[in-house]
Amino acid sequence: MKSKFKSSLEVFQEFHKRTTEKLPRESEAFGLQVDSQTLAKMTFRYSFSVSAMTRISHVIENTVRRSPRVADLHVSFQYVSRVADQYGRYVEVAENARALILYAVKDAPLPDLANLTFVDTEGTTLVDYWYLVAYGPGISMTLLAQEIPGRSKRSRMYEGFYTFEPAIAFDVAQIMHDIFPTQVPKPTRPD
Repeated sequence: MKSKFKSSLEVFQEFHKRTTEKLPRESEAFGLQVDSQTLAKMTFRYSFSVSAMTRISHVIENTVRRSPRVADLHVSFQYVSRVADQYGRYVEVAENARALILYAVKDAPLPDLANLTFVDTEGTTLVDYWYLVAYGPGISMTLLAQEIPGRSKRSRMYEGFYTFEPAIAFDVAQIMHDIFPTQVPKPTRPD
């Protein structure tokens, strides 16, 4: 079982690397300046700060909020303690998600959120990633980035990609199901 778990984590890391390398690169300024409607329809890779990552995360969260019970939302805060700053927002996101699957290290009590499934990532490489995947009928949005090592806690940077391609959202949801089959629902392949 341990080797299958490790193999699935390696699949996740390789998927992130391979997909990131294929996409056009955008700048930090782009991520902060482009309007939300345009951003929701783009596909690109980047190296972004926490503020730009948060902005893109909000685009995905807002889509889930406007589409009650349509999409599962896979979200990594890396550490449960980081949910506190977004708790008020996530009360509404969780109520509107079909399922909210929170991946993090449990360094604080779990938030009281509707539709919540918690997946503990302590001791895995997943703790190095910030990701949101909204996936359901008509919704497929993926933000997947790895924290760039060696930065201070105050100036964290991430490298990864954002896309609305259904096949990519499905692939990430499927990989998460493969890693955590009893906690993460098996996604339905896009048409």
